Amino acid sequence: MSKHVMKSKITVVLSLLIVFLVFASSCDPAADPLTPPSSPLLDLDGDNNGRNEQSRTVSTSSKNTSSTQTSPSSAPSTSTTTESTTLPSNKETVNPETDNNTSGTSPQVTRPTVIDDRRDPPEKLPWTEIFERVNPSVALVRLTIPASTIYGEREETFSALIIDEEGLLISSYSMFERAVDHRGIIVNGATIDIFVNGYTMPFVASLYGFDQMSDIALLKVKPGTRKLTAQQLFQNSEIKVGLPVGVLTSPEDFVQDGSLIPGHVMSVHVPSVREDALPYDLFVSDVPTLNKVPGAPLIDEYGRILGVCSASKQHSYLDYRTYIIPSSVITQVIDSIIEKVENLPVSQGSLGIAVMADDAARLLAGRYGYPTGLHVTCVQLGSPAYTAGLRAGDIILTINDIEVKVAEDLIEFMDGKSVGSYCVMQVYRPSEAEEQTFSCYLQQVRY
Repeated sequence: MSKHVMKSKITVVLSLLIVFLVFASSCDPAADPLTPPSSPLLDLDGDNNGRNEQSRTVSTSSKNTSSTQTSPSSAPSTSTTTESTTLPSNKETVNPETDNNTSGTSPQVTRPTVIDDRRDPPEKLPWTEIFERVNPSVALVRLTIPASTIYGEREETFSALIIDEEGLLISSYSMFERAVDHRGIIVNGATIDIFVNGYTMPFVASLYGFDQMSDIALLKVKPGTRKLTAQQLFQNSEIKVGLPVGVLTSPEDFVQDGSLIPGHVMSVHVPSVREDALPYDLFVSDVPTLNKVPGAPLIDEYGRILGVCSASKQHSYLDYRTYIIPSSVITQVIDSIIEKVENLPVSQGSLGIAVMADDAARLLAGRYGYPTGLHVTCVQLGSPAYTAGLRAGDIILTINDIEVKVAEDLIEFMDGKSVGSYCVMQVYRPSEAEEQTFSCYLQQVRY
């Protein structure tokens, strides 16, 4: 009888214990030491099942972080979960201090800087903002030329662009031509004053160097300890007809700040090559050639300096347009000027011409049936070629009985030619449909 009573008591106790455990399991299953074997966190069949359930355990462990605090009976489950969550993955967790992954899939990793010459497309700026950015770099040039036996004292005012904070400016050489002698030196008594925004008194400038064919003049001032506001020349611009542009000039009399003249690109000249291998290019804007326009920068809608206005065509009163020297040409010519100035003296013979690039020349010759040769696009005023009678539009067939068919032929012929060398050119003139002969002596390059 006592055995039956004892058995009944044990049964009741076990029943109560089971009820308690079931109740506790429904409240906190993560803490249940009797987790059924069907749970995905357990690996009762070995490592293979754990690996098969890898993707499931990763997601489950991320949601139930408290599963690591189970009793010893669930240790296999905990071990499997920990192993699966610590497997290397490029998409789950990345330590920016120790992981070298540069895939960029994790927000914790900074993408590496990509070195690329191409720039992101710029944003168009309001013209008021463009004016405020560039205007401090546009200076007023006052050139005073003393009286001579022919002319009285003269004064020219025009613009210049500051391209170096140490005091280097660029302008149109044509405005200085009357103040420069045959040696390329400013005549005695001539003065150059530079008025910069923000400075009451002008800076006294010197003509550092120039390139007559490209119509580029470099001016130098000494700002002392002060730094001028300089602008960078944009190199990779594609000049197209119809492009909206603006010319920012130095202020006129009774004008508080400079002037912004809007316009468009009217035409783009064919690319040309000079006898010294430098490029010769121009494009034309409908901005009228006013007093302060020479030397002023031409800017696009993004605030980029596309070029500088030239005064080389001002002698033609019928041409109201403005001719622009592209920035890509300016930078190469500036390097050439500085190299010559810093390596004086330089003895170099010059003919004074530029010829059409080969592709454009072939196209033109095929269209009109012209003979093969060098199509002259520019003849520098006062140069040996100009004095001999050569003009733009002529086609050079031979020089000193040497055939010249491409621009490289001209460059090779002129390379190393000394001052005073004699040249005979056989030329075809399309306007007269006949061949002519011109001869000249090479002169020293002025810079």
